[in-house]
Order: sequence, then structure tokens, then C-alpha cells
Amino acid sequence: MAGGFLLLAGGCVSRDVSQYVGKDPYIVFPAAQVVDQSLMQLDEAHPNADWGLSLVWEGDHYLLTADQNVTPGGLQQAWRVRAVQRIPLLEYNQMFAMGSCKESGGLLSRVVAVVNYNHAEQWFDSIQAAWAYDPVQGAFVEYPTQDLRCENQLYGTDLTPQAPLFLAPVQATAELPAAAQPPSR
Repeated sequence: MAGGFLLLAGGCVSRDVSQYVGKDPYIVFPAAQVVDQSLMQLDEAHPNADWGLSLVWEGDHYLLTADQNVTPGGLQQAWRVRAVQRIPLLEYNQMFAMGSCKESGGLLSRVVAVVNYNHAEQWFDSIQAAWAYDPVQGAFVEYPTQDLRCENQLYGTDLTPQAPLFLAPVQATAELPAAAQPPSR
């Protein structure tokens, strides 16, 4: 699982997301819809690979899930969705920061934020919204954005679409041919 950035905006929990809780995320979400995944530490002082975050595109919104490895140390890993947060689509120039945010120097792997993307910034401080998985509540909660900073893992990468190198001149349009007439007898 690798952390990363993706496009998005603010969020709210919907009653339809409970259908995923307790299910295997690799079965209930088609692979083509999984946008990003990141390891999540419940205790940053004791890292392990037993928890993760998944970001899933649902067409008109995203789902953020907290996933638990229910077979730690096993030869085959089995995962279960433990919490789901519904998040609206991103606006232009916004991205997700998953597991790369910090506050007062410490990394916050349980935090996912919506940031305003600027390729020239090494750390984002213009954060629109953030959520953190709270293991006590077993749910995502809004996270304060005031002192939050998120690393720009695409630092220096300008995602602005390139202008075309050559614009073809506008051509005069030809007249449409006359409609075909049926043969006369």
C-alpha cells in the first residue's frame, strides 16, 4: 500500500455506507475504482501493517475507508472495512493528502486531507477539510485544519495541462452536397 494524493472536497457520512462495514474491501470495491491506499498506524510509536486507508471513487463521490487486517502474521491477508466516510468530488486544483500530514512535527498517518494543489509548495498549508480515523469511536471524525500541514509528494510536478504546440488554422467549410433525388421513370 502506498500513500499519495488525489482530487476531492468536503465530506459527510451517508446512511448507505454502512453496507460496506465488515466486508472485505478487495471484494466489495472493484479494483478499477480504488484510487489510492495507504498504511495507517493506530499508534505511531509502534508501526505495523495491520491497518490501512483506502480511497474509492464512486462516480459522484469518494469513499474513504479504514481497513483492518484480520489475519496479522498470516500467510494470506484478509482485510475488513471498519469505517467509511463519504466525501464529495474535488474541485479544480484540489487533491487528497493521505497519510502525509503532520502537526507539531509528528506524522499523522490516520489523517486524510483535501488540499489546494500548488506544485511549487513542498508542504501544503492551504487545507480545505480533513478527517481522521478514531479507533475509539470506530469512525472517521473531522480533523482541525488550522495547524495541519501535508507533504506535497508530487513536489515540483506541474499538473497544469500543456497548451497545444500548434493550432491549426480554421478552414472554410465546404457546402453540403444537394440531397439525392430518386431516379425518374
